[in-house]
Amino acid sequence: MQPRDWLTLSPVFLRSLGRLPMGHLMYMARQLRNENPHRHNGRLHINTFFPPYPSEAFERFMQAAIKRSRIPYSTYFAVTDECPYHCVHCSYAGRASGYLDTDQAKEVIRQILSIGTVTVGFTGGEPLLRPDITELVAAASGKGLREPISGAATVLFTTGHRLTAKLARSLREAGLDCMMIGLESADRSTHDATRGVSGSFDQAIAAIRLALEEGLYTAISTIATHDKLASGHIEAMAELAARLGIHEFRILEPIPTGRIAADMSVVLSEEESRMLADFHVEWNRRRTGPAVAAFSYLESKEMFGCGAGYHHLFVDSLGNVCPCDLTPLSFGNVLKESLRDIWEMMGVTFSKPRCRCLMKDLCTNPLIQAGPLPLPPHRSLELCSACPSDPALPDIYRRL
Repeated sequence: MQPRDWLTLSPVFLRSLGRLPMGHLMYMARQLRNENPHRHNGRLHINTFFPPYPSEAFERFMQAAIKRSRIPYSTYFAVTDECPYHCVHCSYAGRASGYLDTDQAKEVIRQILSIGTVTVGFTGGEPLLRPDITELVAAASGKGLREPISGAATVLFTTGHRLTAKLARSLREAGLDCMMIGLESADRSTHDATRGVSGSFDQAIAAIRLALEEGLYTAISTIATHDKLASGHIEAMAELAARLGIHEFRILEPIPTGRIAADMSVVLSEEESRMLADFHVEWNRRRTGPAVAAFSYLESKEMFGCGAGYHHLFVDSLGNVCPCDLTPLSFGNVLKESLRDIWEMMGVTFSKPRCRCLMKDLCTNPLIQAGPLPLPPHRSLELCSACPSDPALPDIYRRL
């Protein structure tokens, strides 16, 4: 972090004195040295794990930490299952198809906000295929709902398919905080092969440029495969992001779910995960180029760990409520019962965050492989109850 970033965040630390343990505040301050925040439209973006500061969403995030509240720091909503691409790693593959109409989707968003969600992520499928996507983003930002409610930070996860300057502008005006465009390689042919469609790389690059031109905080995301790590391609992608002027580079680990269900060969070794975590720190300490947000670092036991079902939630395109977007376990359907009731019921199973990824521990279970997905609530509960919980807490929660 730059000195001016520390100055910007100093009121946050000052207001937390006496309300959060000093050891926790000092630990967070040390960890923030490993970030490369960006200023955009008058606000500081550490990365998309955090809401921008200042904002109502950031205040809600801080209050949850101070009160030790169990609220969803992030809720991702698959607003459609449709997608023009055929990605080899698609995490949504294998689920029942269909999606909610506009009124139903807005009601889901209202309920997501009502349980205190800090960040709403729109995913799919390809969310830009929905003609009402701008209306849904506005609802998540606290606009256009029938009752006044505090909005959340908003992220839209897209391949860039069909993005136009007009749509990018409309999404910004609706309150979109981040356009996250998936990019699987800095090489055109490799990206197209991963997507399964020729021309998808050019579409993604065009979408990145449109988002930047229309004033959106713009990020790219990628899956860190064995090959990308061994070849040094992760750094090549970060350098491409720097040349394009992208604000953030999110790096995810491959999880054996969806189209790569139960394929443990894709899972990174501990050494590879450490390489990614080290890259997060080393790149960000350069203080130039995009902010790197590597899940190997941010979801490590030294940071937030796995918050599936505890501080993260996923609602699929049919309204099924799951611990996360990679874990096809339903604990209820928001069209049949309130999200608040489902969330509180999940608290019995997910009473604390984990040091390890939940889906990595569950992915080879025959119940998940048998399908159909997501598993119904009684099966989901049975599966999670049989999965041993971590005896330890991730460091950030332990220090709280």
